[in-house]
Amino acid sequence: MRKIYIVEDNEAIREILEIFLTSENYDVKSFGCVGEFAGRDTSVTPDLYLFDVMLPDGSGIDLCQQIKNDHENKGIPVIIMSAHANLSHMKNMCQPDDLIAKPFDIADVLERIESILK
Repeated sequence: MRKIYIVEDNEAIREILEIFLTSENYDVKSFGCVGEFAGRDTSVTPDLYLFDVMLPDGSGIDLCQQIKNDHENKGIPVIIMSAHANLSHMKNMCQPDDLIAKPFDIADVLERIESILK
């Protein structure tokens, strides 16, 4: 079963993503902030990261940069979600594998995840 780590501060969005992706046979672990994510079990590596940009204690862009620069996570795709920022500008900042604008269509999110994980 493929693992997805989500960092999203909006509890409703986080729960919808977690419930939907779990129903699609993904093993999902979600975090509400950078601090929670930092406390994760780093011996487990997911197949994909899904980060919100604006978090209460940091930025999904910074998390993306950390993942992309970490040899333990080499090749692990990162998807960035944002309702507030210019998505093309973010692509230059951390080189995510995909960008999703909020609000999003949940079926589109699933399609993008499946495409990246093929």
